[in-house]
Amino acid sequence: MPLVRPLRGIGYALDRFRSDRIPTRIRLPEEPAVHPGRVADLTDLVSPPFDVISPDQRRALLQRDPHNAVRLELSDEADPHTAAASALAAMLADGILERRSDPALYYYSHARPEAPDDPSVAGVLARVLLEPFGDGVRAHEHTMAGPKADRLGLLHATHTQFSAILAIYLDGSPRYRNLMSRQWTDEWRARDADGLLHTLAAVEPDDQLTGYLSRQQLFIADGHHRYETALAYQAQVRADPSLREAARGALPSDWVMMVLVNAQLEQLEIRATHRLIRGVDEAALQGLISEPGPLFQAFPVAPEELTDRLHRLRDAEEPAFGMFMGNGGSYLLIGDVDGVRDRMRREPLSTAVQRLDLSVLHSAVLADRLGLEVGEAGKRILYTTDPADALARVQSGDAQAAFLVRASRMDELAAVATAGDVMPEKATYFYPKLLTGMVFYPLEDE
Repeated sequence: MPLVRPLRGIGYALDRFRSDRIPTRIRLPEEPAVHPGRVADLTDLVSPPFDVISPDQRRALLQRDPHNAVRLELSDEADPHTAAASALAAMLADGILERRSDPALYYYSHARPEAPDDPSVAGVLARVLLEPFGDGVRAHEHTMAGPKADRLGLLHATHTQFSAILAIYLDGSPRYRNLMSRQWTDEWRARDADGLLHTLAAVEPDDQLTGYLSRQQLFIADGHHRYETALAYQAQVRADPSLREAARGALPSDWVMMVLVNAQLEQLEIRATHRLIRGVDEAALQGLISEPGPLFQAFPVAPEELTDRLHRLRDAEEPAFGMFMGNGGSYLLIGDVDGVRDRMRREPLSTAVQRLDLSVLHSAVLADRLGLEVGEAGKRILYTTDPADALARVQSGDAQAAFLVRASRMDELAAVATAGDVMPEKATYFYPKLLTGMVFYPLEDE
């Protein structure tokens, strides 16, 4: 089982950014205007994690505040990693950022779209001892080499983890609520780009809480690239002969920053990541409709109805996709359960992965019918979480077609990870993303 411990985080200095009265935009419903301790509004200082920041968004974040965390997470300088290291050092020297004097655990909470002012989804931010994927920490989806190389370069330059990994565990015991009820006085809050409130509160280390978390099996929900990068960084640090024999956990590089959420009792939302395709044979694309073959049936559906029709099939056993080809029309593709399962048995995958919609899409549609392989990711296969964006990019000619998919379910994620297998890349999009800038974890001696 994973080892969970408090950390001495770096954060935006409370005494510099605090307010005597809680700013209106971060105040909780019916909350008194005066906070019992120290609270800072970080709305203009936080950013999304690196993998969802567009160039326009990066510019907008820096215009809001030149000390925005995007300067560290995804610098736009010619040498971004060196620039991030310089910016981090300057922000520490100027008192913009400060390191906590003693180790702490943190409660991280965020709101849901239906209640944007109520940060009701709670987790614990802590450091977790790194271990290869296995019984204690399990992965659930493939990663890509490019993002890992970029994150590794940033770690080497800054020796700091800027974004927390989201990990989930499943525990329905009543003890959980009691362990998540500690008091705090130091707090950071922020609204994300969608108006959802996020909060971070430092709490005193507690052996009962860390002991409870250290008995859970963790599933990486968001941050596979960062976890694998942390493993690679640890291996490179320990390649130094003077550090090779250090005890497990003795080096700062042995740890990774995570937010641990009990997915059995907290309401996490998983959204779909849709596929856009380019550069395929037009006749083969049209053939999916004119000659769908024995595995699928194609039903004409208005473009604006595709998302709703897929939602109605949320729990259907049959694989289902929305397909949009611009002037070529839009359709709902419904698979034959037995035929698709016979086809997927040829894939060297666990049963849990064979039955995923995305696995069926990648193997029986993109590969078999269109000649697209997994290695085409980022080239001829692109991604978006917004159905409207997918349709607009096809209409603009940026893509030939869009395949809208149903969101993966929590039980599917757990089944795949427990089987020791992984989903296709970009299989899950946990919403909202944890904010970068609430706290950083320096890989220096505690």
